[in-house]
Amino acid sequence: MNPEDKARNVFPFVSLVVLGIAFSMIWFYVFVPSDKNLKVVFCDVGQGDGALIKFPDGKIALVDAGPNRKILECLGKNIPFYRKKIDIVFLSHPDADHVGGLSYVLASYQVGRVVESGIGRDTQAYKSFVDIVKGQKITDTKAIGGAAFDIASGAKIQILLPRSTVAGPNLNNMSEILLLGFGKENFLFTGDMEKEEAGQVASLYPDVRADVIKIPHHGSKYSLDEKFYRQLQPKYAVISVGAKNRYGHPHAEVLNFLGKSGIRIFRTDKSGDISFETDGQMLREEN
Repeated sequence: MNPEDKARNVFPFVSLVVLGIAFSMIWFYVFVPSDKNLKVVFCDVGQGDGALIKFPDGKIALVDAGPNRKILECLGKNIPFYRKKIDIVFLSHPDADHVGGLSYVLASYQVGRVVESGIGRDTQAYKSFVDIVKGQKITDTKAIGGAAFDIASGAKIQILLPRSTVAGPNLNNMSEILLLGFGKENFLFTGDMEKEEAGQVASLYPDVRADVIKIPHHGSKYSLDEKFYRQLQPKYAVISVGAKNRYGHPHAEVLNFLGKSGIRIFRTDKSGDISFETDGQMLREEN
């Protein structure tokens, strides 16, 4: 065999090796999570709540999903196209503006676990959510205050309230209250809680602090408890709210209090999706 024939025979083999190495490098840098930071995105879902949490090891959590399929826009922008799994979903409140979008999420992503109070409303939105969870045989954990989920190294989500799964007269005050901690940085997710439940958080958890708080009930005046905020000492307040909504959210009294308290306010109706990122030591907003 002459040298030219040998070269022709060797060339395809060498090409395959080179392509294999290149493919492996692309796979590693694109598909293997390398970010050591935690990212929280408060999604613009209109008049409702929906927040995405991306953990340093690549795991993903969702807290509520807004009223409709708009949550998918936020997820599409923040979850890689090749990842069709959400590890855990927390439902803070059974009203349609929190649960309505979950039917679309469950149809588009594989969900590993759902954590909810089990205190549901007799609405089509909540019934659809429950039916899909049962149909897909997704683990459904009932949220009880004191439970904790170590989702990723150095990151924990603790359920502060409710303390009972027995429905009270006001379901807003049965909201699932979540504290996300990563290093020294904390985020508080408050559902639709009002003054009564805010007072419970303050009395039951006097040492809890949070750098970022999702303002309860879209900034309703019925959720304003000044003691709660003074104890929490937040630096940033996120109001998830729809533009020109019929409820008048956020209320001027809430905005005035937050402003006078030196708490920086972000609103989804003004800024769209609102993102924060932290390495556990420093917190950076990306808006």
